[in-house]
Amino acid sequence: MNIQKRLKKLRLEQGLTQKELANKIGKSYQIYQTWENGSRNPKDENLRQLADALNVSFEYLTDTEILPIYQKLSDDNKQQTINYAEDRLKSQKEQENIIHFRNSLIPYKQATEQALSAGLGEGYTDNIETCTVYWDKQVNYDIGIPIKGDSMEPEFHYGQTALIKYQSSPDYDGQVCAVDNVSMGNAFIKCVTVEEDGLLLQSLNIEEDQNGERKFPDIKLYWDDNPRIIGKVVAVFTSIEINNIFKKKLGLLRVPFNYFILYILSFVLLRKKKASDCKG
Repeated sequence: MNIQKRLKKLRLEQGLTQKELANKIGKSYQIYQTWENGSRNPKDENLRQLADALNVSFEYLTDTEILPIYQKLSDDNKQQTINYAEDRLKSQKEQENIIHFRNSLIPYKQATEQALSAGLGEGYTDNIETCTVYWDKQVNYDIGIPIKGDSMEPEFHYGQTALIKYQSSPDYDGQVCAVDNVSMGNAFIKCVTVEEDGLLLQSLNIEEDQNGERKFPDIKLYWDDNPRIIGKVVAVFTSIEINNIFKKKLGLLRVPFNYFILYILSFVLLRKKKASDCKG
């Protein structure tokens, strides 16, 4: 925290106006205002007057309160303190990087109750309750739906989010689309071909069972069953889970730095006391 911010913080905490604080140290309101807005820096003499008026130390006001403590340490303990401070700075930078990374992520609305089956079909309705998932790419879409099943591997995997752009027909034969089998109340994510008598749904996974039969055979939905194309799949991704990492990193920095320094000093003094007791 710089001097300007610290001055303002202390003044407001004590319920003083800029003019009242200026009067306390015998300076004009205009001069004090330049100190607090940062257009001019007060001299050390003025800073000491301000520190007395605000009932704080000169070191606190200038954000150097750790220096008198540090200067009393032995060379070995000074180095330990420097090492510790460097470690805290590294952790702080890591936290800042995580915050930046999190802010750069793009939120997507994903259905919570529905799931498009990359398998034999899952229930689907138009009453969609959503949650938010995150990805680092921007895609134009209408709804995200989690995938269940493995019939569309290796391109689409269980647990991923399929981003759907609503449209009533595929752009070409074999396009990957979300299809609602209205009469049966289930839905699919498949390669879709429009035929005269209905929709042909095909899987990417050509794996066979022990009898040599395809585990995921083609599915035919006839027009009499009133199948409906929900839309085309425009992207699929594994959502980025950052909350636990973010909380873990953030937790490392919750205790103020000066408290850690006091902890180190207490540790050093305790070690010296034990060493003195052993000699005695």
